Amino acid sequence: MTFARIILAIQILILGGVGMAYWVRPYEMANLNGLLLMESISVINVRVWLGGLQVGLALFLGSTLRDRASIRSGLMLVMLLQGTLALARITAVWLDRDSLLLEDYSALSVKVFTALLAGLALWRLDLLERREALAAQRLLAADGGEVPPQD
Repeated sequence: MTFARIILAIQILILGGVGMAYWVRPYEMANLNGLLLMESISVINVRVWLGGLQVGLALFLGSTLRDRASIRSGLMLVMLLQGTLALARITAVWLDRDSLLLEDYSALSVKVFTALLAGLALWRLDLLERREALAAQRLLAADGGEVPPQD
């Protein structure tokens, strides 16, 4: 469960930090991505969608660190979010058929790697739960109790 919490904590720091950067410094952050904010509504949209949304996701992930069931939902969110962003990046590169930049590959690999790490943490959490259930069954059998049938 420690591995899962570490994955979530890293995502909280990244989403929260980048979200706050987009909220506090929208012009500079947009320029890093090659965007030019010409109207005040574009600044508001960058703050809301690229800043506020990421901070909100980080806050939700922070609330999932309480117990195992919450950690599972946080890992599912990270896996689906990063996997969907990776798929969107692949689709955008394919649709645009522009020259691929190193930033495209690096951003794609980070998204895929993060989704795989969240999936691995989720798998390890399931494995831990199965081991604990098996240990509880063995303990019950050692105490002379009735052992439920195994699947």
